[in-house]
Amino acid sequence: MEIITYNDLVQAEFVNKFAGRQLLVSVYFIDGLLIDTGPKKMIEKLTPLLNEWDINEVILTHHHEDHTGAARWIQENKKVPIYIHETGVNYCNKRMKLPFYRKVFWGERAPFEAQPLGNKFKTPNYTWDIIHSPGHSHDHIVLYNREKKWLFGGDLYVQSRPRSLFSFESIPQIISSLRLILTYDFETYICSHAGIIPNGRNVIEDKLAYLEKIHQDVLSMHEKGKTNREIRKELFPKSHPMNYFSLFENSPIHIVNSILK
Repeated sequence: MEIITYNDLVQAEFVNKFAGRQLLVSVYFIDGLLIDTGPKKMIEKLTPLLNEWDINEVILTHHHEDHTGAARWIQENKKVPIYIHETGVNYCNKRMKLPFYRKVFWGERAPFEAQPLGNKFKTPNYTWDIIHSPGHSHDHIVLYNREKKWLFGGDLYVQSRPRSLFSFESIPQIISSLRLILTYDFETYICSHAGIIPNGRNVIEDKLAYLEKIHQDVLSMHEKGKTNREIRKELFPKSHPMNYFSLFENSPIHIVNSILK
């Protein structure tokens, strides 16, 4: 695990290696606020930091196990409130039914109690806008720090040119959420998997342009009578090892399907 400081922000980046792949996920601590908790596999290495940090509250960007796996430990040991978008509250109260590969990657997540977020959140020195930004998950939120003009984006970005998608994701919703966050005045974008990106607005604009083109290409090919699989083969001819590890829960076909749904 690597600890990175950026002004008064502390990033704890967890590196998970599996089947030749390097998977990164981070948690962030600023002004008494912990943003995400990391996966269950991170708890042992993260515990000294969690005990050192003076955590007042936790905000989760969404309910997925790599962002909430340590929430139960924090709730039991730190006794602080944990917040999530209102549509994610009930998911936190239940044990997640995970595909095998996700259990291996991140570990399972025990149930915990979460409270619903409003549109604004205050810490001692900052005001945060809570922006509902579905697409990766229905309960996904982005946090905008008004004073610093930083945007904490969870899994909305991750990479500029995705060539594969999870079955639960939606390209039209991601496009809408990217357009929404670009209405905010930010430059630094802070991603759960790609880390701190000082030129964040540029990478978000790049991803939006890419997805808008993919969206148009899929619709155009569909209007010409091509099937979903024919479109997939033309636009995304290569498979990635993750497609096979996930038993195609992650696959380029989900990009096409989500656009034509």
